[in-house]
Amino acid sequence: MATSASKIVVNAQGKAAGGVNAHFTLLVDGQKVGEGTTGTTAKDFVFTPVLTADAAHKVQIRYDNDAVINGQDRSLTVNSISIGGKTIAPTAGIVSYDKGALDGRDVVAGQSNLWWNGTLVVNADKSYFPAAAAPVATTGAKDTIVVNASGTPAGGVNAHFKVLVDGKQIGEGTAGTTAKNFTFTTDAADRVAHKVQIQYDNDAVINGQDRSLNVNSITINGHSYSPTSSAVTYDKGALDGKDVIAGQKGMWWNGTLVVNAPASDFPAGTTTTTPTPTPTPTPTPTPTVPAPTEPGFYVARNGNDSWSGKLAAPNAAGTDGPFASLQKAQAAMRADANIDTTYVRGGDYYLQNVVWLDSKDSGVTFSGYGNEKAVIHGSAQASVSFGLGGAKNVTIEGLTFTDGVASGHYVFADNAAGLTFANNTVTGGGYGITVQNSANSKVIGNQFDRTGAEAVFVKAGSNATVVSDNLIRNPNAADRGDAGIWVNGSSDVKITHNQIEDSPEKAIAVGSVQTDGSDATYRATIAFNKVIDANLESNDGGGIYLINRQQDLTGHTVVNNDVSGTTATNPSGQVASWGIYLDDWTSGATVKGNVVHDNIGGVFLHGGWNNSVTENVIAGNSGAQIGLQQDVAWSGWKGKVMSGNDISGNVIDVREGTAVHIYGPAGVGNLHNNFYSSLNTAEKEFDAWPQVMSSGAWGTLSNWQAAGYDKGSVILNPGFVNPGADDFSLSANSPVYGLGFDHIAYGDIGLLG
Repeated sequence: MATSASKIVVNAQGKAAGGVNAHFTLLVDGQKVGEGTTGTTAKDFVFTPVLTADAAHKVQIRYDNDAVINGQDRSLTVNSISIGGKTIAPTAGIVSYDKGALDGRDVVAGQSNLWWNGTLVVNADKSYFPAAAAPVATTGAKDTIVVNASGTPAGGVNAHFKVLVDGKQIGEGTAGTTAKNFTFTTDAADRVAHKVQIQYDNDAVINGQDRSLNVNSITINGHSYSPTSSAVTYDKGALDGKDVIAGQKGMWWNGTLVVNAPASDFPAGTTTTTPTPTPTPTPTPTPTVPAPTEPGFYVARNGNDSWSGKLAAPNAAGTDGPFASLQKAQAAMRADANIDTTYVRGGDYYLQNVVWLDSKDSGVTFSGYGNEKAVIHGSAQASVSFGLGGAKNVTIEGLTFTDGVASGHYVFADNAAGLTFANNTVTGGGYGITVQNSANSKVIGNQFDRTGAEAVFVKAGSNATVVSDNLIRNPNAADRGDAGIWVNGSSDVKITHNQIEDSPEKAIAVGSVQTDGSDATYRATIAFNKVIDANLESNDGGGIYLINRQQDLTGHTVVNNDVSGTTATNPSGQVASWGIYLDDWTSGATVKGNVVHDNIGGVFLHGGWNNSVTENVIAGNSGAQIGLQQDVAWSGWKGKVMSGNDISGNVIDVREGTAVHIYGPAGVGNLHNNFYSSLNTAEKEFDAWPQVMSSGAWGTLSNWQAAGYDKGSVILNPGFVNPGADDFSLSANSPVYGLGFDHIAYGDIGLLG
């Protein structure tokens, strides 16, 4: 059957919400051919799929990221669709709007404004796709692939990569610290989809230098892809399809970026040229800080402590330049009232003694120099790299810390209110940063990898500390206990927009461990965090874990987090492993708008009272989705009975595991008006002891409700977006929205930016 390239033009614009614009995917007959992200100004989005000629096709514009964020309602407006030069209005008779999933169920007449996720479908007859006249046989044209990349070297060796098409190498490149275009040509089959693969193959950490590759863009015959495009994935390690995540710019491990390029990227008979590049941005590592703009002292590997320290590099005569040591810069800032910033040039700095800051150092900043990588190496002699005792409003930013001892701290702050620790990279050692008696501190935008103990430890007296936008991987690698982020004895702490991966025990832990109230913790906010794979080496723990041995109302808030993969050392045994775990009398907490999925247990309340668990999505957990237990094994119970816990308005999906587990008096929790899905009404999915159901310890939903639980609760299909791929977000047309369930801002969960 003859085919031809058809030009499809979608003229569209949108309204943003939460800083994110409206996105759409173009499909023809259900097959993706491209995508676009709109701005507030209308523009043409041009696609050229190769389609069967002289045949009717369905051209589908699928809007897929509807949301309401802080009162901003994201929406997509389609002004027109042009096929083969023929313009069609979105309200034309051949256009329909399939709201929600593209399933033909909730179909209305076509309209310009797409207020909900859904698909505009153009039922275009064969006249829109005429056969090409007198086609001329063509051979495969030369295809041009341009990779814009930069890298961070280690041991004097730059990042190396290969470019493959469908697994066959077509070239290779070595990336320097400045981004550049690497151009490759090949002769791929025309009018056929291909996988374009950028394979990073020499990752290493050498003397604290972490080699990495940054891919800024991939351009295929003029079609430019961002590495974070939905068409791009990152296959970590071997190219085997086993450890695949979403595409990203920074390739921090050996692996392959795979662009799933559609047939339209490889048209027949075309001669392509290297696209005119947009100005190449200066590559910056992540995290990063701006280049210096204010007066400061400088420290460099080629510096000299007898110089003034006011030059960023030695002068031509070799008579002046930067300092050689951080301690000399510290002394200089104390002596000069006009300069309070030290910029540390790239290179390796081996500490023999702690850099100790006291009240005479208040207000100073130690900062990396632009995008250069200054690496601070710890040692047995300097178990603390930066110590603060009495220094207020200090900033440490843009540095890399490594080689610390497992019992030490890279930064230890006591009586250091207003500390800012930002945009640093921390690997190995012991504690990443510990603050105590240091209120209003900020730990933001850092990367922590394999810290021996907690990556972030907020100890007593550090009220109103903010821990935000940090990427934490493999915390507690040496002591195998506690949490990636641990808050103890400090109140009004905000833990937001962090991503914590692969924790041996808890990912985020907040609360008190003493029954006398000496480390009481109140009003923590845990919001918009993403927790992946916690409790890997424990049988008792949680992704987000609260503890309250002080035994009073905490006022904690746990909202809009995504928690998945919380497991146990022996997951098939008797374990206490929960996505969100309110342990040891945690009381007065609000748990709302979280997505708790693919853990062993969902949400657990242990001995506490007056907690609110509402409007969460709890799904696909292999144990109980919700659990409540009165008895606490820890001694020191003050006699308050578990009561007043409200569990309502939750979407509880029982495709795996069981529904609800209760061990304790009947009044431990008031479950009502929940939305159950994937629940077999003939199966005994509810258990309670002492026995309250006529059926025994276990019962069906009807047995459960007859015992007084879950009044007003119903069974329905909540409309998950893609539960088969563990995407339990709710589609725009989910019926629970009409029943009072508030929208969860899925796009805002996790790291900022």
